[in-house]
Amino acid sequence: MVKVKKKRRARVRKKRIRGIRHATEILSDVPSEKCFWAHNGWIIRNLQEVPIALENMSDETFVYHVNRDKNDFARWINDVIGDKVLAKSIENVKKKSTMIAKIKERIAQLKG
Repeated sequence: MVKVKKKRRARVRKKRIRGIRHATEILSDVPSEKCFWAHNGWIIRNLQEVPIALENMSDETFVYHVNRDKNDFARWINDVIGDKVLAKSIENVKKKSTMIAKIKERIAQLKG
């Protein structure tokens, strides 16, 4: 029984460490060649910069990246940042304020 508890604790510890490592990777800067280049000239290097960029972005620039045909932010977050959970939650979002809120919520969850 003691061995079973130790094995279980070790698995839980490994899972927690993997989760922390995954969160750190998601929140880290991406290589310069994979930055998000916004239509207005902003260069976004990590997930934490996205809500800042969105808050300062004109509606025209937002619509350039997010419209009925595409969502560049969801695609970049999925393909480059690697946060499939967040990408899925914002893929159909068309309002800038909603997107900002969802991204901030996810960042807080990752920093947990």
